[in-house]
Amino acid sequence: MARKKRSAQPLRIPSRVRITGRTSYDVVFQERIADDPECLGLCDPEKRTITLKLGLADSELLKTFVHECLHALSAEHGFDLPHRTVYALEECLVRMLKLNGWA
Repeated sequence: MARKKRSAQPLRIPSRVRITGRTSYDVVFQERIADDPECLGLCDPEKRTITLKLGLADSELLKTFVHECLHALSAEHGFDLPHRTVYALEECLVRMLKLNGWA
């Protein structure tokens, strides 16, 4: 029996995401981040914010959101993950989310 394909729905990013049991980060959207036109996202652990660029396609938005959440997790748990590890984990997590129909 063929599996039903889920209907494509626009990606919904929360305005606040829980990173630990006690810590949440606000999620905000901006046209320009850190005066860098190439920047798609930014995690600020001091302010506990994740900033995402306005107007990203859903696939890019999901990858960027996951990427910045990984930076937040790293900061809150003291992992000090190298950036290339964050990129590798981002790819794995996004793939897992899509395979399970969660994104």
